[in-house]
Amino acid sequence: MTTTPTQRRLYVSMITSLDGYIEGPNRELDWFQDGNPQFEQYCDEMIDSVGVAVYGRTSYELMLQYWPDAEARPRSPQDLAFARKMNALPKVVLSRTLAHAAWANTRVARDPEEIAELKRQPGKPIVAWAGAALVSTLIAHRLVDELRMVVHPVVLGGGTPLFARRDRRLELRQIRTQNLGGGLSVLCYEPVWS
Repeated sequence: MTTTPTQRRLYVSMITSLDGYIEGPNRELDWFQDGNPQFEQYCDEMIDSVGVAVYGRTSYELMLQYWPDAEARPRSPQDLAFARKMNALPKVVLSRTLAHAAWANTRVARDPEEIAELKRQPGKPIVAWAGAALVSTLIAHRLVDELRMVVHPVVLGGGTPLFARRDRRLELRQIRTQNLGGGLSVLCYEPVWS
C-alpha cells in the first residue's frame, strides 16, 4: 500500500548507531545522546506535527516504564512539556500478544490492516517510534511513507539491527538531511516501492 494524496503519511522515526543498530549487543541504550538542545527541539517539533504514534509491543513496554509517570518527576522543564504531549498523544500498539494497553490514550491493533485504515482517516501524520520487528512489518505491508533516522556518532559493532533481513531489496530516495549538532544527523528517505 502506498499513500494517496488524501491519506495521511506514516513515517518511521528511529535512533540508530552509525552501523545501523538500535540497541547494543546486551540491549544497552546508553549510547543515546541526552541533553542535546537541537535534538530536544527536533523531538518537540516532531511530536507537535503528528496525530498518532504507533509502537510495537517491545517499544511500547519500554516507553510505558517512563512516560506515563514522567510528568510527576520531570528531569527538566522541557521533559515536563514533552511528557504532557506524549501522554496526550493517541497511541496504537501493533501486537498479537499484548492483552491490554495500560498507557492513557492507547489502543491495541492486532493486524497491520488496522494501521492502513488509520492512514485512510483524516488527520495529522502518523509516526512509528518502533522497534525493528514493527519497522519490518510496516515495510512488508508498504505502509511506510518516510524513514527518519537519527544517526548517533557511535559504532556499536553488534546488537539489534534496525532492518531485519529482507528477501528483496528496498530502494530509498533521500529527501533531506539535518544536522543536530554533537555529531547527530537526521537522514530522511522515502521508499521507492516497485
